[in-house]
Amino acid sequence: MMAGHRNAPTLQRQMTYRLNVLSKINDMLSQELYLQGTGLSLPQARCLAAVGSVTGELTVNEVAFEANLDKAQVSRTAQDLVERGLMSKRPSPVDGRCVQLALTPQGRACWQQVMALIEQRNIELLHCLSAQEQDQLADMLERMLGRARQQLASSRQG
Repeated sequence: MMAGHRNAPTLQRQMTYRLNVLSKINDMLSQELYLQGTGLSLPQARCLAAVGSVTGELTVNEVAFEANLDKAQVSRTAQDLVERGLMSKRPSPVDGRCVQLALTPQGRACWQQVMALIEQRNIELLHCLSAQEQDQLADMLERMLGRARQQLASSRQG
C-alpha cells in the first residue's frame, strides 16, 4: 500500500483504478490541447499519430489497436480525416473488405504538430518526477504492459 493512500476507500487504493483515472484525466487534457493546437479531436489525433508513426499503410484494425480505439470509431474517424485531406484510403490489394490508410502530405505536416503536442503533454505530466523517477516509471510501465499483454494472450488461448 502506498503512503498517503492508507485511509482511502478500497477502490481508490487500487493501482488499476488509479491508472484508469490518470488515463481519463490525460484524455481530457489531451483533447483540449489537440483541439486548440490542430483543430483535431482526440480520436482524430490518435488515428493520425498511429498512421504517421509507421512506414507505409495501416488497416483500420491496425489503427484501432495502435490508437486504442474501437474499429467502428476508427472507421468514422478515418473517413473524417480523408474528407479533411489529411489521410488517404484505398482498398487493400490482399483483402477487398479492408482499406489501407496512409497520411497525405498535408496529413504528414499535421502529424508533426500532433507529435509535438504529445511530447508537450508528456513533459507536462512527468514534470513532477525527477529524471531518475521518469526512467524508473518508464521501466515499470514497460514491464506492466508486457505482463498485461501476456495475460491477455493467455486468456484468449484458453
